[in-house]
Formats: sequence, structure tokens, C-alpha cells
Amino acid sequence: MTGFLAALALAVIAALWGSTSALDEQVRLLRDHARPQLASGKIAIVEIDAKSLQAIADWPWPRRHHAALIDQLRRAGAATIVFDVDFSSSSNPADDNALADALARADGAVVLPTFRQPVSEGSTNFSENLPITRLRDHAFLGSVNVQPDADGQLRHYSYGTVTGGTPRPSIAALLAASPGNIGMSFRIDTAIDPATIPRVSAIDVLSGNAAVLKGRSVLIGATAIEMGDRYIVPGHGVLPGVVVQALAAETLVHGTTNPDWGWWPALLLTALLLGAGLRRRRYWPVVAAALTIIFVAPLVIEGMRIGSLQIVPAALLLALNATVVALLGLRRKLSDSRLIDATTGLPNTRALIKSCRDRGPVALAVVRLPQFDEISTVLSGEDRGVLMAQVINRLLVAFPATQIHTIESGLLAWSCVTPVDSDLADAAAALFRAPIPLASRSVLVSPVFGVSQGDGVDAEHLLARASIAARQAQAAGRRWAYESSTISRDADRSIALITDVERAIADDEIYVVYQAKWDISAARVSGAEALVRWHHPVFGPLSPDEFIPVLESNGQMRMLTLAVVDICLSQLHKWHAQGISIGVAVNISATLLDDRDFIADITHRLDARGSLARSLTFELTESATVTSTETAVAALTAFRSFGARVSIDDYGTGQATLAYLKSFPADEIKIDKSFVTNMLDSNSDAIVVRSTIELAHQLGFSVVAEGVEDAACLARLADYGCDTAQGWVIGKPVRAEDFIQIRKAA
Repeated sequence: MTGFLAALALAVIAALWGSTSALDEQVRLLRDHARPQLASGKIAIVEIDAKSLQAIADWPWPRRHHAALIDQLRRAGAATIVFDVDFSSSSNPADDNALADALARADGAVVLPTFRQPVSEGSTNFSENLPITRLRDHAFLGSVNVQPDADGQLRHYSYGTVTGGTPRPSIAALLAASPGNIGMSFRIDTAIDPATIPRVSAIDVLSGNAAVLKGRSVLIGATAIEMGDRYIVPGHGVLPGVVVQALAAETLVHGTTNPDWGWWPALLLTALLLGAGLRRRRYWPVVAAALTIIFVAPLVIEGMRIGSLQIVPAALLLALNATVVALLGLRRKLSDSRLIDATTGLPNTRALIKSCRDRGPVALAVVRLPQFDEISTVLSGEDRGVLMAQVINRLLVAFPATQIHTIESGLLAWSCVTPVDSDLADAAAALFRAPIPLASRSVLVSPVFGVSQGDGVDAEHLLARASIAARQAQAAGRRWAYESSTISRDADRSIALITDVERAIADDEIYVVYQAKWDISAARVSGAEALVRWHHPVFGPLSPDEFIPVLESNGQMRMLTLAVVDICLSQLHKWHAQGISIGVAVNISATLLDDRDFIADITHRLDARGSLARSLTFELTESATVTSTETAVAALTAFRSFGARVSIDDYGTGQATLAYLKSFPADEIKIDKSFVTNMLDSNSDAIVVRSTIELAHQLGFSVVAEGVEDAACLARLADYGCDTAQGWVIGKPVRAEDFIQIRKAA
């Protein structure tokens, strides 16, 4: 309602200011074009046109010719004869007498013009122009005064003026035999087409061809361009003065001198309609009705010759209010879109937290779908949608009347209507014993549940605790877990880590250690892997396995990875300045390859560091799924264009298989330590390692084996032709200064 009142105030101010008048004039012209009118035919123009001037070249015409016009028109049976020709000064006695005699013969059937005009431009003093005395005795006098508006266009015409101390009706009023108050004016009806007013050339009348004028009122005046008596009339352009007089007379004949009701009736009606629509929440139908009324009503009212309306302020109110309503709707839509997960179309975390905020005590349930990301990577987009829909449908069987929310990939949550206990969790899990049929295959999903309870104000914390409970249930091989004090402490710890990471980077609590990489054929340390560490002031030394998943799930890996890259580039610069040529590998989570800002930040750093980029290797980890292979490939290609190398980490597990090698531009693969550590005791692991090395070399990749713990394992890798080894037998992760000592000792 506030927006409506503001729009109404602006519309009123615009109307009072007069800023809508020009536009209303254009709208009025459009209405006039929509209701074209033909002239009545009762009034005709005898025009002193170019043809007449060519025949009688002496202008002003000797008055005997005007006398002849009167006689010819009387013989033709003209009803009234009106001159729009100035007779305010004497010519010669013979011609003046000839005209006077003709007027006497007409016996009052002729109207001669009179007008007032300023004595000079800008003067407030006026001179009054009357026909010479000799001509007044047998003629009626009519005013021909016209007054254009400030913009030079003629829109109004008067009923009459006072000249010579006597009120004189206008010649338009005399032609139409229409009464009106002297000094008052009316609007010329521009819907009347002036081209339909009958015209006869004066020279034709003088030649006796005036039969067509029988019974008509006749207006005599100049239409030839060289006469200069011309006015601009809206909708019709420049018209001769005599045509303007005739058009004004036709307005009176048609009875279209509608009173102008101004702008307030249409604005008031529109305001009442909008107010009612806003109160009843039927806004857009009311807007449609108001638009129809304000554009159709003037046509009806003017067509019925009742009055005339100005509608632009009302239309302005509609436009302003519609803009406000549309902007508010857009803001609501944008706000709502922030509450919807774009992938699943379900309400998201924000929506769940918002719904719980004012509800007091609530219980939140989280369902985790183990290996959901891995399953999704082998499905088409259509199958992924069907899979999620089927999962939700089965959950709703167990938890009816529930609004399920998407928290992240493979993680759903809702506010509990029915308490989740072991029986309900088992019943829900039983619904998933049968595989979910898809177009290309069937998929088995085994959900686990986590539940937390508390005040809705703390919904964000409750959600984190429920998620941790589900994770712990999965780790313990259970169907569900309720939050415990341990889970609460874990949730609080995770929240603290999320909150502290930016400060920790700035305060150097987060730092990098380097684990040596051994070039097997050259028997020397050739590089290092940068491993991030965090010494928290409250929690003490933190394992990467503890804080990396927390930061990754909260979208903070970009900040952490960029900080690690900066540290490594700075250290490489120091080492190279000391003449120590070495390379460093940095881990990059696969999720970051979908982040265009992260890609831009990395390429900017590589570009700024120049040749140092060639000493950097990015190890692509699969802690999360790459959602856009195209974007990821473009990112890795960009990194390599600066000389940086790309390594596929954890090869042989999860997604890091031959499909990765085919999809991504890389220089090396890194065999996961789960195969390397036990390959001396496991024939199958040894086969995997050996075949991987051979395949990688055939495809043009170098190979790094991690998890090398003893000399025998290192020797076996040398036999297999492995390029690089990494593990405790070469060196543990250490600070930069200690790493140099390990390199020298090796």
C-alpha cells in the first residue's frame, strides 16, 4: 500500500505541475483519429485560392469583386455569407460604394469580420479593427480572433469578443447559429476532417458556378499559400485561417464542444480501483479493468458528447504502481529463488532454516545417501532427475506430509512431524531394499538417518549436528543415529573451524609442510608435495582429514587452496633464488574446477609468477565430483598453458580410473597408496601397480607411486619402471627449512 500511495502522490504532482499535458494532447489526437468525423456539409468555403489570384492578380482585390461575390451567392441561394477578409481600411470610393451597395441588397445576410490585436509584439495595448463605417450599415459584424497556445498550435476558439465596446459573436458561432458566452472558448474538434468541408473557388463563383452553395452558409477567405494567413492545428498540420474558422464552426454544428473535465476524475476512479484490487489481492485483473476504463471511457464520453477526460495522470498512476508491484514481485521471486535448489527444484538449506526460525522447539532429520555422487557421475541428466524423484517419493511414504529440502548432493533434510526412531528408520530403509529402476539401469540406494533436536532459532547448528549424526551412523554401519553430546561437540568444533579459517590463514596458523618425491632413475629428490596443516589455538594440531571435509562442504576450499598456492609460489621463489631447482605439487579439489572465479585467480597467479609456473604441479583430487567436465578441462588446459603440470591423484580408486585419463588433460598419474603399500604381500595389488605403470607410459603419462614405506617396495617400483616414489622411506612431511636438509642428505 505504501508503494500505491507514493505512486498516487507522484501522479498528482505530475498533473498539477502540468508535465502530463503534452502527452494528454497526443492521446487526445489518437482518440480523434479513432473516431473520425465528416463535415456536416452545412458550411462551405469560397476560397480565394491560387486559381482565383491568377485570374484576378490585383491583391487586395478591388472591392467590386467582393460585391460581385455577394450578388452571385445570393442568386445561388446561399443562406449566410461570412467574410474572413479585412475591410478595416478604405480603398477607393467607387469600390467601397459598390461593396456597400451589395451589402444593402443582401439586407443583413452578410457578416463582416472584426478583431482585436496588440498594437505591437508583446504590448498589452490592443487596437480594434472594424470594417469602415460605410460598410457597417447593412452588415453584421463577427469576431475572427484566434489565439494559439504557447507552443504555437491552435486548439481553442472563442464564442466571441468585445470590439468597439460591443460584444461580437465569433463568425464560427454565427455560421453554426450557436449561442455562447462572450469571452468563453471551446476546443476545436480535431476529429472532424477539414478536407470534407465543401470548397468552391472564388473565381468559379464569380463565373456563375455557385449552384452547389444553395442553402449553405458560406465562408469567404484566402487559402492561397502566398496570402500567409495560416495556423498550426494539432492532427492537421498547417491550415489556412478560413479553414480554421470553418472547422470551429463545424465543431459547434456537431455539438462536440465537450466540457473538459480535466485529469482528476480518471485519476480518482483509477485510484479507487487499484486500492480495491490491492486490498482484495486481485491486483492484475483490476489493472486490466482500469486500463480498459481509462482508455475506452473517454471515447464513449466524447462520442456521446458529454465531456472530455485527461487520462495520462491515471495511466501514470497505473504505470508507476505496476512498476512498484512488478519490482516487489521480482524481489520476492529472487528471494524465493534463493530458497530453491537449482538442481533438484527442492527447497534448500536457507528455506529449511527460515521455516524453523520462529517455531520454537524443532526436530530435524537428515538422510545421507552413501556413494550418491559416484552413482550420479555414471547417470545421464534425465536419470539423475528420476533417481532423486524416486528417492523423495519413497521417503514421503515413510514420512508423509513432509517438505523435504536439498542440503547438498546426496544429503536431504526435513523438519520432523513424526519422531524418527529405530523402528521408523528401519521401516524407511526397508523401502529402499528394492533397486530404483531408471531408463539405463537399476540403482540401489541405502539411506542413513541423523536426527537432532533443539530451538528453531539454532536450526543451522541443529542441521549440522544431524548431518554429523548421519555421517557417524554410516561409519558405524547403522541405519540412524540421534545427536549425542559427542556429536554436538563435533558439530560445534566444525562450526568453529568454518568460522576461524580466514583468520587462521591471516595469522599463519594454517601452514604448509613438504613431503619429498624421489626420482627413481636419477636417485635423487626431484620435488615435493605441499601438504596443508593447521595448528588451532584451541584444538591444537588438526589433521587435514578433520578440517578439509568441513571446509569443502562449506564452500571454503577456494580460500584455503589459494592460500596454499600463494605459500608454495613464495617458497619456490626463495628456493630458486638460492639456486635450488625443485618442483612442488599442490592438491586441488575437483569441485573447484567448476568455480570460474577460482580458475581466474589461479591463472592470474601463474601469469604473474612467470617461469615459476613451470615448477608447479596441480594434483587433482576426487574428494567431490566434477559437475562440468567441459569447464574442468578448460581450467586444466589453461593451467598447462602457463607451464604448470597436472597430475591425477588417487588413481585406481573411485572416479580416478581410465575414464579420468581420457577426459582430462594431464601429465602424470599418482597411484593410490592403498595399492602400493601392500603390493609386496598382495599379488593383485602388484598386478594393478605394474599394469598401471605400463598403461600410463603407453599413454604418455609419468607415474608417481605414493605410500612407499620401505626400500624393498622402492626397489620393486624401480623394477616396474615407475618414475617417482613418495613415502616415509624417502621422507616425512616437514617444514621448508627441514626439507632442504632432507634433499641434501639424499
